[in-house]
Formats: sequence, structure tokens, C-alpha cells
Amino acid sequence: MARPMEAIRGINRIILMRPHGDGAAGRLAFQTSHDKSSSRDANTTVTKDGTVQSLSEVSVEYSLTTILASNDTVREKLEKAYLAGDLVEFWDIDKTEPTTPNGNLFPATYYQGYITEWSESAGAEDSVEISISAAMNGAGVRGDATLTAEQRVVVQYGFEDTTA
Repeated sequence: MARPMEAIRGINRIILMRPHGDGAAGRLAFQTSHDKSSSRDANTTVTKDGTVQSLSEVSVEYSLTTILASNDTVREKLEKAYLAGDLVEFWDIDKTEPTTPNGNLFPATYYQGYITEWSESAGAEDSVEISISAAMNGAGVRGDATLTAEQRVVVQYGFEDTTA
């Protein structure tokens, strides 16, 4: 019997990143939102039989907003990669439901690209907000990505008992 369709909640879509080949991918703490946009140009050629369209390759861009966390090593690595113009790897992961019985693989799209914009906003009464934009090479590759328990919940504390 087919499962009913359900809306995917934004809290279950996360972005993991790392400078290309730099150890395990990490997640910026306190991600508030991310946007993916893709586009392609269409060129029209007029012929005697009507117009013919030719399409360019797909161009993919991401923007990500997060609240700045103290001691966030992922942020430090990404900012260094941005300033150096280094290639960055991105995984757009849907952690709604694992694809394996052991529960550590999740549907994902993998990209390589470059961080093109980095801005920080520090209002007097608000948390410091970081906004990042990135341009991807190619259209991404779908697969299953490993998601560790630490990557699933970056900012969380463990249960403490009432005794000392």
C-alpha cells in the first residue's frame, strides 16, 4: 500500500558544507533558512517553419541564512574558503526519513561550487545573522548521504539529571 503524501517541513531540509576535500562535512549552527534557485536561458531562432528554441545548461544558486554561533569551526572554514576563492562542497539533505534500515543514509543532492557573497548583519537587539550565496557547478548529483547524529543536531544539549 502506498504511503500518503505529506508536506516536507523546512526544518527537515539541511545544508552540510565543507571546503573541497577538507575532512567531514559540517553544518552551520542555527540555520534559519536556505533557498535554491535554478534557471536556464532559452534562445529563439526564427526559421521559415516557425521558431526553434535552444536551451542553455542549468545554473543553480543557493542562499543560506544562519545565526552566528560562537566557536563555530564550520563557519571559520567556510569564510576562509570564500576569501580564498576555494571550491566548496554542498549537500542538500532531506532528513525526513532515512533510506536505509540503520537510519544513517538520507536522500541528498550533492553540489560543488563557490561562495559568491558573504554578509553579516548585527542589529543592536538581534542576534548576528550571516547570509551566504553560492553558485554551483553543474546541476548537482542525487544520491544518499551519510548523516551522523552530530550532524543531525548541531546545537543541542544532553539530558541532565536533578542530582549533582
